[in-house]
Amino acid sequence: MTMPSTAPSRRRLRLSALAAVVAAGALLAGNVNSAEAVPPEVISRWDNEIVHSNALSPGFSGLLGTGSYTITAKLYAENTGASAIDYLCTIGTGPNSDGDITEVTLAPHSRHSIFLNVVHSYPSTGPLSFGCSKPAGASQVLMKQVKITAVKVNTLDNQPFG
Repeated sequence: MTMPSTAPSRRRLRLSALAAVVAAGALLAGNVNSAEAVPPEVISRWDNEIVHSNALSPGFSGLLGTGSYTITAKLYAENTGASAIDYLCTIGTGPNSDGDITEVTLAPHSRHSIFLNVVHSYPSTGPLSFGCSKPAGASQVLMKQVKITAVKVNTLDNQPFG
């Protein structure tokens, strides 16, 4: 004799879990009512290999429209030389404004992942810049798989830990 199972079906559990994830995402994004949410606007730029020969890299600069954004940049930097290189990458939203810095030491003939993140609210169209620097005369650095992505969001709450 087999007893009927009292456990919910797997399908029902998966649907309940999916609904919980969607609801939690809406709450975290500040969108309690999904009908009020405005779809995010995603702006992305990329280059699979940039040769960084001089002290300053051939960076990126552009403008973003009015609104709040979360902006990320990522790449991996490959030292082509036999000496270590102090390497500094920055992303910024204008003079005296929000930005991020990542500083690494690239060992000889090695590569290192670099990730930057900044959130910023532009009251009007404003600048976004990204670039890296190294000592003058240092070996070439290959900047590979460079991706910069800005996601326009409905709301932004940017506060220090506290």
